[in-house]
Amino acid sequence: MLPFPSLKHFSINELRHPELVDNAFWIWLDAARDASATPWRITSDARTPEENARASGSSATSLHLTGRAVDFTVKWDREVLWRVVHAVCTTPCFGGVELELVQSPRDKHLHLAWLGSGRPSRLVLNLD
Repeated sequence: MLPFPSLKHFSINELRHPELVDNAFWIWLDAARDASATPWRITSDARTPEENARASGSSATSLHLTGRAVDFTVKWDREVLWRVVHAVCTTPCFGGVELELVQSPRDKHLHLAWLGSGRPSRLVLNLD
């Protein structure tokens, strides 16, 4: 594993499992965060198989297991959400990305995963 990269917006102290993260994903994530011009608070990064099994709604093929997915929160308003979507869609990346906006009576967060080459990007709205 490579040392965690030096980033503008994220630090190793924010991560639960820095030893499991994909450094290229985090470099891209930092660039997308910068392009959005709004703070992102990471709530879930890389997960062990045991943590993933306990995570609500997670799948056995979750990209959290490979360090290529995060959940995060932002200020939940139209302008901020649009800036995040635009930044994710326009930040150059190798392969597709998945951005899921989750809103329920008890939870509001975004899930962002790097799908890799050969897979199309997708935007998912999970609104209850």
